[in-house]
Amino acid sequence: MIRPAAIAATALFGLAACEPAPTATVAGNVPLESYYMVGIGQDAAPERNMAIRFTETQIIGSGPCNSFTATNAAKLPAIEVTNFVPTSAPCKQSSTEQRFFNAIRGATSADFNGGVLLVKGPTYMQFEPGRPL
Repeated sequence: MIRPAAIAATALFGLAACEPAPTATVAGNVPLESYYMVGIGQDAAPERNMAIRFTETQIIGSGPCNSFTATNAAKLPAIEVTNFVPTSAPCKQSSTEQRFFNAIRGATSADFNGGVLLVKGPTYMQFEPGRPL
């Protein structure tokens, strides 16, 4: 005979497993998680191979061939890129990658709305959550 307490405990553990995963930390309306680029300026990203992640003080990203780290000297949602340090592997997609890196260097703010991260500056970029860095 199964005891009611054992049944209740099993049910509670089962429900706990269904609990939603904790959400990412948010700084200035920007969830601190990984994003992949879907658009730059008025152009769609040619491939989903450029990504970015914000921490409270850093911006970490990758293009088709190279990655970068940078300091965000402002408090999100404002962006002030300093100490931008890219890697320098040869790249057949260097013009696309340089456009992305230059847009990051010139970024001035970020806004997360409707599941889309907009990074704004002289060239704006659109990102969607995903692709962990």
